[in-house]
Amino acid sequence: MKVLSTVQMRVVDGDTIRVGSERIRLRGIDTPEMSELEGPAAKRRLEELLRSGSIRIEPRGRDVYNRLLADVFVNEQNVADTLISEGYEKTRS
Repeated sequence: MKVLSTVQMRVVDGDTIRVGSERIRLRGIDTPEMSELEGPAAKRRLEELLRSGSIRIEPRGRDVYNRLLADVFVNEQNVADTLISEGYEKTRS
C-alpha cells in the first residue's frame, strides 16, 4: 500500500496517471480517449478527484502495455467507481 502526494503525480487521461516514471492504469474503467468528445472532461474530473484527499494505490498487476493496473482510492473511495457513477465510462459499441 502506497500513500502518495499529488506533487509526484500527473494525470495522463481519464483512466491513466503517471507517478514518477510509472504509468498507472485505473482498473475497472475505460474512459474516452483525449481525442474523443468526453476525453478532456474525464481527465479534468480525475484530476479533481485526486486533489480532493489522501490517495491510496493498490497494484493489481500489469496490462498488455506494461502499465501498472491498480485500484486507486481517494479518501477510501474507489476512483474508478466514482467516475463510472458520474458517467465518465466509455460507452461500448
